[in-house]
Amino acid sequence: MEDKRKLLNDFLTAFPLETLSEMPLDKYTNLNRSDSFCYWVESKTYELGSIWGGSSYKFGIYKYKEKPKDTRERFMCDDTYAWYTKNGNTTEEAYALVRSEIVKIANHARNGEFEAIDSITTFGDVFKWKIAFLYSNEQLVPIYNRTMLEKASAKFGMDNPSNKSIPEMQRLLLEKKGSEDLFVFYNRLLQMIDNNSQAGDIQSSEKKYWLYAPGEGASKWNLCQQDNIICIGWDDMEDLEQYDTLDSVREHLRDVYEKPDASFMNDGLAIWQFVHEVQPGDIIFVKSGISKIIGRGIVKSEYIYDETYEDFRNIHKVEWTNIGMWDAPHNSVLKTLTDITKYPDYVKVLEALFNTPTQKRYWWLVANPKIWSMADLAVGSTVEYNLYNDNGKQRRIFQNFLDAKAGDAVIGYESTPVKQIVAMAEVSKEQNGETIEFVKKEALKNPIDFATIKAVEGLKDMQFLGNPQGSFFCLSETEYELILDFIRESNAVPIVKQKEFYTKDDFLSEVYMDSEAYDSLVGLLRQKKNIILQGAPGVGKTFTAKRLAYSMLGLKDDEQIDMVQFHQNFSYEDFIMGYKPTEDGGFVLRPGVFYNFCKKAKSNPDKQYFFIIDEINRGNLSKIFGELLMLIENGYRGKTIKLAYTGEDFTVPENIYIIGMMNTADRSLAMIDYALRRRFSFFEMEPGFLTDGFKQYQESLHDETFDKVIDAIVNLNTVIANDDSLGAGFCIGHSYFCDQETVSKEWLRNVVNYDIAPMLKEYWFDDPQKSKMQIGIIRSILS
Repeated sequence: MEDKRKLLNDFLTAFPLETLSEMPLDKYTNLNRSDSFCYWVESKTYELGSIWGGSSYKFGIYKYKEKPKDTRERFMCDDTYAWYTKNGNTTEEAYALVRSEIVKIANHARNGEFEAIDSITTFGDVFKWKIAFLYSNEQLVPIYNRTMLEKASAKFGMDNPSNKSIPEMQRLLLEKKGSEDLFVFYNRLLQMIDNNSQAGDIQSSEKKYWLYAPGEGASKWNLCQQDNIICIGWDDMEDLEQYDTLDSVREHLRDVYEKPDASFMNDGLAIWQFVHEVQPGDIIFVKSGISKIIGRGIVKSEYIYDETYEDFRNIHKVEWTNIGMWDAPHNSVLKTLTDITKYPDYVKVLEALFNTPTQKRYWWLVANPKIWSMADLAVGSTVEYNLYNDNGKQRRIFQNFLDAKAGDAVIGYESTPVKQIVAMAEVSKEQNGETIEFVKKEALKNPIDFATIKAVEGLKDMQFLGNPQGSFFCLSETEYELILDFIRESNAVPIVKQKEFYTKDDFLSEVYMDSEAYDSLVGLLRQKKNIILQGAPGVGKTFTAKRLAYSMLGLKDDEQIDMVQFHQNFSYEDFIMGYKPTEDGGFVLRPGVFYNFCKKAKSNPDKQYFFIIDEINRGNLSKIFGELLMLIENGYRGKTIKLAYTGEDFTVPENIYIIGMMNTADRSLAMIDYALRRRFSFFEMEPGFLTDGFKQYQESLHDETFDKVIDAIVNLNTVIANDDSLGAGFCIGHSYFCDQETVSKEWLRNVVNYDIAPMLKEYWFDDPQKSKMQIGIIRSILS
């Protein structure tokens, strides 16, 4: 009841009685279908009593879309408006009369002077008494059809109500209402009246079931939801009620559309049934294409020809009971309107779609990255979405926002220029009339391209693909499961499992670095956010990088670590974003590994993320990093820059640490770019033979030969470090001798002959005698 009373107050706020005498013509009638006085009285306040039906001339004067074809003397029109001739010879005269009569009706209603209203003949009864009710301070019952009033009065014992005036019947009904709430009494009256012409609340015992298509490709479905109608076209036929027989409908179709040989078998039948057979109380199942059911409703009015619509002016009012998307039991016929009453088994299957207990629904939420980014939203964070745009108008497919319930699953999609599924979300709070709230549940490490979704046969009927204008679209369960399959192919289900703790002590026991060096390394990375571990082969750069990340995380958590290896063919397109070929010979823009990693980190700002780059100096760093050379610098973290391919504002989050590895012994590699060098700290990785950790490892093996080989390697490193053509960066690393529980001479010979000896020969390629001598010293221990 409060909804009806709020609607009444909304009307009085929009059109106060005191302002009616100054109401301009374009406020009285216009083509906006949202804010005119006539639209409010007829359509927006429909729940306060219906006055649907008849032509727009009932308003006294109206603005038209197409010039009226009726040329009878009782009607007049100019280039914009049409009116009854009796109201005046010009637009100004006609509207002056109409407005003055409306002011009289409103004032008489406010003062309870109902007989005075009854004497006004400028308007018909229903329009006149609807205005009277709206301004009456609830002194009238919202029934405006005389026949219904007579039936209601008769129910309460009035003799010969057909001989009574409308004011007399209204006063009787108000007397019978007593202290009962007006709108409760109104609903009770409708239930008492065995008549469908006014409110359509009484369903026929012989109701029919219809399968209905709201325009080609469900193009009119949004309008049907917003205005609570079903509608059909054939507008060139004008008012379809003027045709007396099915044959006359088909004959006029042939004439109007200039197809004399066409049978118009299905079209003619659809028109005839829509006008003459669809009745209040009938059930409408709405289809999209041949495989989807998108709604269910109850017919609430007889046929209406409404000239205020731009097209599809043939309508019935409908109460929508269910709106969403369901898989049809089997493919539907390609017809606008089909009577399925004679197929009771099929009807039962359709009804079963809606009779199941309240179940989880599925949605597709579009984020425009120019306004807000779903990818950048932190996991667990919520976003409030306004149901109305900045102009105060309802968002497209408004009903979807109303139907979404807390707990419903949401696919998070970012529109141009990203055009990817980037997240999984959930409706966290149902709409409250102004906003709806979503919570991000999961960031996708590998987003799914729109092109992938669009190419799937089973998704061709998606509401979003039918008309992507909007932000919140429904998905059927089958569509959701198909999309989820694509997501899970490259994004495993997040598994909450106990992570193994990892501390500084764990690091020092594995990496063979002293405590002071470790503290320096961690301090450098926290301060600079970017470091490069440089050193000769075998010093454990890759091993150290991952365990450094573990120790700073405090856990062995590979979900927060990613790793790539640079090479000469590695590019910006692989690292950030670029076009990649598709199977059909085209190209699609795909994000690179670092782009996705940054999005993931931004989605989880409370966590640390580590990006490890092996062989960082093997790639063309300026080309790989592109415009991100600036953003990786500590002082620019969190700042944005536009990406070259999309113009998207992109940022490298503050919670990302970059660890690069560089081999200093490879003479074929150029020195690192100075622009990149100043953005990194360089940490020299040295052989760990003399660290406490390696000494403990060495002692655990209890092998004298191993000890002698290690001493020889330490001495060899001294020779290498003192060599002017080499230096400390070419020393032999300890990792060649690690990860053994026991050692044998055979294993040691293999290490020396196939790892150490080839490297020494390369070091002293210009002095073979020196390499031979140094190799011989080690081999002599193993002879």
